[in-house]
Formats: sequence, structure tokens, C-alpha cells
Amino acid sequence: MKPSILLAALLATGSLTANAMAKSEETLAPAVNLAPELVESTSYKPISQSAKLKNVMVALDMMESEVILINIETDAIIQQRLDDLVGWPGGRPQHVLVSPDAKWIYVTTDASADVGASIVVLRVYNYAWKWGFAELEITKVLQAEPAGTQSRFDTPTQVSPTQPIASWTQPAMTQIHGPTILPYSDYVYFTQWTDNKIRVIDTELQEFANVDPIVINGVTENTHGVFFNKSGTLGISTGYYYDNGDVDLFSVDKKTGALTLQKKIRLGDEQAYAAFTHFNTWIDERYAVTASMQFGPTSHTPAGVNILPPSVWMIDTWEGKAWPILGTASNDNEAGVLRSASDVTVAAGKLYVAEEDSIDGSYGDDGFIAIYDLTDKSNPQFIKRLKPGQGLPTDFAVAHGLGVSADQRFIYISSYASKYILKLDTLTDTIVKTYGPEDGLTMPHGGFVSGAIR
Repeated sequence: MKPSILLAALLATGSLTANAMAKSEETLAPAVNLAPELVESTSYKPISQSAKLKNVMVALDMMESEVILINIETDAIIQQRLDDLVGWPGGRPQHVLVSPDAKWIYVTTDASADVGASIVVLRVYNYAWKWGFAELEITKVLQAEPAGTQSRFDTPTQVSPTQPIASWTQPAMTQIHGPTILPYSDYVYFTQWTDNKIRVIDTELQEFANVDPIVINGVTENTHGVFFNKSGTLGISTGYYYDNGDVDLFSVDKKTGALTLQKKIRLGDEQAYAAFTHFNTWIDERYAVTASMQFGPTSHTPAGVNILPPSVWMIDTWEGKAWPILGTASNDNEAGVLRSASDVTVAAGKLYVAEEDSIDGSYGDDGFIAIYDLTDKSNPQFIKRLKPGQGLPTDFAVAHGLGVSADQRFIYISSYASKYILKLDTLTDTIVKTYGPEDGLTMPHGGFVSGAIR
């Protein structure tokens, strides 16, 4: 029996075929094998287990215009300026995608009054981990929007003390977010969160695909990524904005990259729904998990409708239905979502929820990682919550993004607000490596792990 929406109110997560031509295979981090102790515990598996799959985590330092490269096997780190590369278009980097073989990197840049919003294609010839250097070349700059292109948000006003309107949710100009890979195809996807376009790149040509841009009025506005199941047959999007309570379900044409809307799945019903979702994670070919961030109503909330506070939802894509599996926690020792749920992922049979303090009345005071046993996918069992000073650095805040290594052994936690990238061991659920301000990080963002599809 699925929990009712009222109960949720009470309880107040294919290979990328991208011209893989690199000079030095042996300089990449070694290929991975699925850890035997994890095989039976979960259906989450890497998109490929071939020798081409490499073990590299990539992020961006937005304030320094740097790419951050981490060798998952050795913990070696490379930080390299992007604006020193020939052909760099300018602009602040925002999100990044890396191919499974770690030879191709796609970096998005924000539009400003002087530069356009672009997707920059980098070819990696060599990872010289010992020397802290990577041989990179810009092979293509795909401009999504010209300089000065304004964002198109229907900005709400505050009507409840539970839900302010955060300034960061209103960037003035185009930003490109939500990079994902369509498995077993030639396509990667990005979304212009600041308007209504889904961008599709043909990785064989390193050009925008023939179907680009995908625009569906009333559907693709303020989308933060289209997330695909492991066979690449279905995709589900998020609604990363106030009062957007739908997850949009698409069927996929892997030959062309086209997306066809199948259904808008509401996280709730006509009387109450959850809203403002950032990421989705697939459990298997049918089921996926998402989580919400919004606390209360805004001027855009329909009259007589309740906004369910932050919660985690199971999505049955075959039936086109969603129901809550975790409500809202009232303190940091109990099950449920304590802060806005910025990200959710599944690894080693467990559900990990990144909780960030970002859209309530006071920004960036703390951040948490909540961990649940997912043996029963509709009834997660609370294991523990990592807290600042208790499992996380004392000054940790805003747990923004999660990236899983291909063997599910490690999760990388990115916090742009407190300047950390943390490596979590899923066998012990402890932080085993910390990268932070002492390593020169100033605003790490957009982490993506090779072998992942989001």
C-alpha cells in the first residue's frame, strides 16, 4: 500500500561514443571492476565494464575558471586553468561532463553581458598525475546563446515565512545545467535551466544534433537535466524551480536523440504536492528516485493547494506514478529530509541524500548527508546522518551534488559553498579523503565521474 499524500505531509539516480582518440592510454586512471561484495546488493551497475572505462572524477572551480581532475584510485588531483587554453571563449564555467574513457570533457559556461553561454569540448591527451598536469585541447566551442541573453523566469513573490525567494534562483542571464549521457548512443544532453531549451550534442560530430534544441511549451521550462535509465529507453526530467511539482517522462529515440513526452508525473495530487527537484536517480529500468527542496507556498502556488515540505519520492515510470518514501525530518537524528534535498543517489544497496541549506530563511548554515538501507525500495531504513563536525568537516555547508564511482565503492560530495570535495567510502559510510581550501579549492561545482551517465 503506497503512503498517502496526507501522510507525507504529516511526516512533515551506454557508453558515450565520443571520438576516443588519445595519445596515452596508460596515463589514465586504471579501469575498474565491479566490487564483488557489491554485485548482489544492488542493481546499480556501471554503463560499461570494458577496458575503456576509466576512473576519473571531474569538477569545476567556478571562481578560478579551473578544471579539477581527481584520480579515484590514487587520490591524485590536478587543477588546471581553462582560461589559459587556446580558444577559451570566456565566461564562468558551471557544469561538466566526462566520457566513460575520460578522454573527452564538456564544460558549460554562463552567459554575461560580454560573452555567450557555451559548451566547450575538451580533448584529453594525457593525464600526468605525478606532475599535476593534464594535456588538454579545446576542439570545439558550441555557443548555445549569444552574450547578453536574458534568463526567463516567472519570478514568484514570498507569501509565507516558510518559503523566501532566494536570490541565487534568479540569475540574470543564460546558464546551462544538468549534463547527462544517453547510454548506447552518440548523444549527450544539457538543459538551459534559465529558459526552456534541452540541448543535444552529437558526439560523433561534436556539434549540436539535428533535433537540437528540444522545446516543449509547458514542460521544458526551468529543467535541470534529463536523466536516462541504463538501457537509454526512458528519460525523466526535474523541475528545478518554485512550485514545479512535475517529473516529466520521455521516450527516447537513440538514433536521432529525440525525446517524446509520455507523461507529466505529479509529485502529489491536486490538493498537495512537492516541488523544486534538482536531480533524479534510477534504481533499475523501471523505478527512479527524486527529492524536493521547497518548504512552503509562494505567490505561484494555486489557491487552496499545500506545498509538501522536502521529501523523497519513488517514481514508477511504467505506471507513470510517484509516491513519497521519506517525509520531512524535525531534527538531525531522525529519518526524513532535514534540509532541502539537493541530490539523491543509490550505491551499494543504499540511498544517499545530500541535504543543503539553500532556499530557507538563512543560507549556508550547514549541510548533511543522510544514508538509508534500500533493501525495500519503498521503505528506506535510516542508517545515519553525517553532520558538520560529526563525519563531515566542522565548517561544511550546502551538500550540493553526489557522484558515484563506477564500482559503487565511492561517492564524491561537492560543496561549492564551503569549498569542499569529499570522498565517501560506501562500505564504511565514512569520509576517506577531503579536498578543500588548503588544496586551493574556492568554489568546486558540477562533479561528474567517468562511467556515470549523470
